[in-house]
Amino acid sequence: MTGTNFFPSKHRCCKQCQKRKIKIGDDEVIEYYHRGVVCHLIGFDLAIPLDVELIKPGEGEVIAAKRLAERVFGNYSRFFDAVVGDALYMEGPFFNFCLERNKHIIAVLKGNNKSLLDDAKGLFSDIEPEIWNRDKCTICHWYAEGFKNDSIDVPLRILHTEETHHKRQRIAGEWIEKDQEQSWWWATTIPKKQLSTLHLWQAGHQRWDIENCNFNTLGRDWALNHCFRHDPTAIVNFVLTLFIAFVLVQSFYYRNLKQSMRDLFRTLISITEELYVSLSYLQSRNAYAMYAPNPPP
Repeated sequence: MTGTNFFPSKHRCCKQCQKRKIKIGDDEVIEYYHRGVVCHLIGFDLAIPLDVELIKPGEGEVIAAKRLAERVFGNYSRFFDAVVGDALYMEGPFFNFCLERNKHIIAVLKGNNKSLLDDAKGLFSDIEPEIWNRDKCTICHWYAEGFKNDSIDVPLRILHTEETHHKRQRIAGEWIEKDQEQSWWWATTIPKKQLSTLHLWQAGHQRWDIENCNFNTLGRDWALNHCFRHDPTAIVNFVLTLFIAFVLVQSFYYRNLKQSMRDLFRTLISITEELYVSLSYLQSRNAYAMYAPNPPP
């Protein structure tokens, strides 16, 4: 679950628009945009966005996320067991809101929970890390359970990783070996007996699927960055319709087409273009049939 921006414009606005000032050259102008929270399933080979909730002007993202979560918990209660979010969702009211509805939480832990982060750092400083080697990446990790937070009703489990990604880049005609280091902290209500440390690490990183597999793909190939009608209700209807079409095309491509056909079309967007051409042909054929007694086969 994460927030995103929709349809920024320097000219078109409505009562539900957010506002921000941006620099264009030497000038400062007001940009209008909509912001929403999107819920997306992770851990699947299909990119599956479930629902969206627009954030009202002056409203926090977590407040809108609660409205979205309430609806998603009711409509898709058996689809998932935990909510994954960034550091913004690492707060007592949202954790307790989900726990009361029998859902666990995984959230990024940062400086906005300094006391909890300091407790974990102090404990892990005296513990030797365990090491994984996965996909050209060396991962040192520490984890522990039983951390207390005054505003959260259950003890927390914390995972910390220091990751070294071994990358090879071609620069000026030469291959250069370069290591990239990252440090991550997660807090969760899920005990280790229900979710292994490795799967917790995977779930924490899969949160980025909503950016890589949904927003980037839909914005680049599916016109998510084009506002067909600037109205809050129309925007929600367009986004939800786009989500349905996106999931249906993926299901047809990955679940219905044989491998030989997928090799022929190569990409998901190519099969989408083929479907569009077929639809255009049917529309033109039906239009011709209205004026000609014997339409072409």
